[in-house]
Amino acid sequence: MCVKYFVTNKSVLTGALILWGLLTLQCNKAVSDNESKKFPLAAEQDIDVEQLALAFEKAARIEDLQGLAISRNNIIVAEEYYSEVGPEPDPLLHVMSVTKSITSTLVGIAIDNGFIADTEQTVFDFFGAEVDTVNTALGNVTLHQLLTMTCGHDWHEIGTYSEFGDFVNAPDQLTYIFEKPVVNTPGTLFNYSDGAAHLVSAILEKGTGMSTADFASQYLFTPLEIGPRIWYADNRSIAYGGVGLCIGFHDMIKMGHLYLNNGYYKDQQVVSSEWIERAIQQQISTNNIIPFLKDYGYYWWLGDAHGHDFICANGYGGQFIVVVQNLNLVICSRSNYRNRTREEADNNWYQILDLILNDILPAVY
Repeated sequence: MCVKYFVTNKSVLTGALILWGLLTLQCNKAVSDNESKKFPLAAEQDIDVEQLALAFEKAARIEDLQGLAISRNNIIVAEEYYSEVGPEPDPLLHVMSVTKSITSTLVGIAIDNGFIADTEQTVFDFFGAEVDTVNTALGNVTLHQLLTMTCGHDWHEIGTYSEFGDFVNAPDQLTYIFEKPVVNTPGTLFNYSDGAAHLVSAILEKGTGMSTADFASQYLFTPLEIGPRIWYADNRSIAYGGVGLCIGFHDMIKMGHLYLNNGYYKDQQVVSSEWIERAIQQQISTNNIIPFLKDYGYYWWLGDAHGHDFICANGYGGQFIVVVQNLNLVICSRSNYRNRTREEADNNWYQILDLILNDILPAVY
């Protein structure tokens, strides 16, 4: 009886295991089918849909992430919105320091069109006695050094203390920058500075004879078909060069495409390929001052992951445009930073960039 009972239950167990296996295969197939339906263009563009679905599931658990989109070969293959927002979440939520990458683009356009001679022009060339009488050393700083965050002035922004608030609340932001002493030999040390970026915006205005916002509208935003935007300005009405630009989420993707396509948007050359190449090549090491982003170009951060080099427009709290040229890939994110502590915003920033580089990028082949 005991032997018969054992054999009978073994048969039942075997049958159950077979049934469980069949059900598992069917469930997996259903999940795979659902994922394919969810991201139907991903597989066509050689992206592993199962890995991609897992990445988007993880994205949904990042508390303040608002939007995540992936473009391959200039085709948006996946996008989702979180935190109870729909497409184009809060278009007036500005992109923070992604603004810097756009300011850099405007410098390239200004040089392409002859408004600025080259990046070896100095601050003195544009401001003359206004800077020379205050800070001769800063007057000798070149546009190249401003664009690479190597102008050498005394500025504190990344780390435990940031003077960004002091700068923004100064009675005259440009004078605040002019008065900062140059404490390091220009061109030698990376030191992240919104003051440097704002000075570039002021140079753009001097060089073009137009406000930075108007110049951007005519030479960049209109050709790129960028939608409604706002660009906040200082108390001299100079658009902030490092922050303050508000554009839509899909507009961020267009900026990524511009760099992916060597300065072209559709059939129009908006900025020269020569400038694109210079802007995204390694100009200075960041000394790993923040995770993932070890080098710097002209207001573009540079890094590598999983055998691929990438460039990154990088904004506080998790505003990103990541471009992987050899994969024809653009990944963008938008995140809420409002009413968040610095620690919370930094944590969101890390989670989002980690997701992009270590969950989404490996899904692309």
